[in-house]
Amino acid sequence: MSLKKDTIIDCTIESLAFGGRGVARVDGMAVFVAGGLPGDTVSARIVRAKKRFAEAVVEKIVTPSEHRVKPACIHFGECGGCQLQDLAYSEQLAQKGAQVESSLARIGGVESVAMDAPVGSPEVWNYRNKMEFSFERRDGSLHLGLRKKLPAGEKGLAPVHDIEECHLCADRDVTIMKAVREFCRESGIAAYDPKADSGFWRHLVIRHTSAGEIMVHVITTPERQKFKQVEGLGALLVERFPDMTSFVHSSRAKRSLVATGEFVEFRLGTKFVEEKLVHGDREARYHISANAFFQTNSAGAGELLGTVAEFGEFTGAETLLDLYCGTGAIGIFLADKVKRVIGYEVSEEAVSKAWSSAKLNELTNCDFVVGSLEDGFKALKSLSSPDVVVVDPPRSGIHESTAEAILRLAPTKVIAVSCDPATLARDVKRLADRYEVKRARAVDMFPHTHHIETVALLVRKD
Repeated sequence: MSLKKDTIIDCTIESLAFGGRGVARVDGMAVFVAGGLPGDTVSARIVRAKKRFAEAVVEKIVTPSEHRVKPACIHFGECGGCQLQDLAYSEQLAQKGAQVESSLARIGGVESVAMDAPVGSPEVWNYRNKMEFSFERRDGSLHLGLRKKLPAGEKGLAPVHDIEECHLCADRDVTIMKAVREFCRESGIAAYDPKADSGFWRHLVIRHTSAGEIMVHVITTPERQKFKQVEGLGALLVERFPDMTSFVHSSRAKRSLVATGEFVEFRLGTKFVEEKLVHGDREARYHISANAFFQTNSAGAGELLGTVAEFGEFTGAETLLDLYCGTGAIGIFLADKVKRVIGYEVSEEAVSKAWSSAKLNELTNCDFVVGSLEDGFKALKSLSSPDVVVVDPPRSGIHESTAEAILRLAPTKVIAVSCDPATLARDVKRLADRYEVKRARAVDMFPHTHHIETVALLVRKD
């Protein structure tokens, strides 16, 4: 069969690819099928054909998979926030574990690894402690919600969908979002349009911590004559939601659609909220500021950091180097298990919060350093020689110079934390001359989405 665009094929979905599309094989060629779940027999239309693979979209489910379930959300299928609500959670977990194992073998060249059973999120619904909502100006109206799901084969920025419910976050977060949407519409001030580089309202970020604290962060353009409107919004939210801990207004001039402010313009309440992570008898507390990165699933993060502690098998005598440490989540959690923690991070704001959180936990064995890891060994050589290195890089993975620095530092163990199986596999391959993967475990922090965290233990070849 010739797989050309708009060809209709019948196929059985064998597995899930990272990203959430079903994988089928037709005449030996891989076909990635949007809307197909493992076990489905479907009729699908080819939307893109290449020499080695094709992409398709389900036209009809001929025989549904035994793993199909009814989605919980009224917006499922239209909203892009979830991809897998119609797949039983046990099967989501199995497929994510298989994706990690496949990536390590296919991309990382790992011939055999003792894959631990994947660990599920303790909370499958309402687990997110942070939600990023987008403003949009469309058809003369202001919209606030989550981006819609793009049709299969289409690229670009999806329009914003005015959601009325979301089962990934706390119900209170959606209630606050609706109040903000109503206020901003009535303000008569337009949402930001990146193409025209005009408008005012950009993003709404709501943090809801396990310690019961709420931070509302509104990001706008730096049009000072409109700032009084944001102060009015803050006053309204304080009155309507008395349990809100902090309201922050920050501005952003750059066109890039990132939910991060460049300058804090106005604040009501505290400068930060307190989060806590728990695993077993270990509890760590953190100060989180408006722009800080922190794991978005508090209960799941406890499982993730518990896995790092388990893989480390720390004796209490180790010097731990925590690269890409952010606000210090990993190092602070492990500080009572090692002799010394050194965190390294490019963001001054994040390092400031790491120091603050170390003080909050009454830790005296932590140091946090501001610096760019692109300088590699030159940046790290002045630090104490580590026994263990933990790396938790951004989605792009560790910088090439960072990999070279790790090889020169030659710690006994490297514990790699990653949010992308393919990136993890590439990083493992960079270290393969001196390190061997001994264990790996998928930890699901994002039920009903295609995202997956992984922890891998690499041990030096002596």
